[in-house]
Amino acid sequence: MTAATPRHDASPFGLVAARVAKTTLCRKARALLERGDSPRSGERVWRNSYTEGTIEDRVWKPIHDGSKRGGKRWTKALLKAAKDFENRTRRERREKEPGVRNGALGEVGIAVLEYLYELVDYATGRLEPSIQRIADDIGRSYSAVHKGLCRLRKEGFIHWMRRSRPVDNPEPGGQQVEQIQNAYALLIPQGMKSWLASLLRKAPTPGCEEDRRKSDKEAYEAMLVGLTAEERHVTTWNGDSLLGETLRRLAASLDARDLRRGESSTNGETGGSY
Repeated sequence: MTAATPRHDASPFGLVAARVAKTTLCRKARALLERGDSPRSGERVWRNSYTEGTIEDRVWKPIHDGSKRGGKRWTKALLKAAKDFENRTRRERREKEPGVRNGALGEVGIAVLEYLYELVDYATGRLEPSIQRIADDIGRSYSAVHKGLCRLRKEGFIHWMRRSRPVDNPEPGGQQVEQIQNAYALLIPQGMKSWLASLLRKAPTPGCEEDRRKSDKEAYEAMLVGLTAEERHVTTWNGDSLLGETLRRLAASLDARDLRRGESSTNGETGGSY
């Protein structure tokens, strides 16, 4: 009888170990490993999940000035920019792929972003919906929302950190930790930061209002034109696996926002879910 092909756990070092041992991983295990969604050995929790309560203060920050009015201005401006960005990238794609329906974010991506902007707590930046909740509330499928979130992350509008929590009264030898919903951070794409800072500056005197509006319009149009395909991908968050170094960069980016840029910045889920 021919020996059965050994099965491999999707552990953090599984892919490397398989290569060293010159063995073949099944398609599902390889996919999990290559995209960084390997569960921890013996626990149904994705690796790089952080214990609830340990990272939220570095992920969640007040939106703009923390006020309802300021937060709404911030999200309204970015949503408009996101929609224009989607329209422009859709036109660019249609030049190469006639009939294509979506741009860089997609219809669902825009719907998800609008939902997150409405849900976020402006005063604290707290944002932790489950993917299923988003899907149910906007009337889309789980998989469509998952893909929309990934596109938003790739283009620099959001990022997230996976979280877990200890199981209450676990059974001996049973599950010790459980996956919970992500902590999301709202970000500003690199090419939009200067424009948004200019837009949200203190209001001018009435006599300068017309000049301000003209200046804001010119700055907005220049910002959109400046978002080349290459620049769009040179953002703080590019969708790579969330390792400890990514957490450090996220914290540094958020801290830098408070000190220099005035910027607001993100399963048991996205990137893989149980």
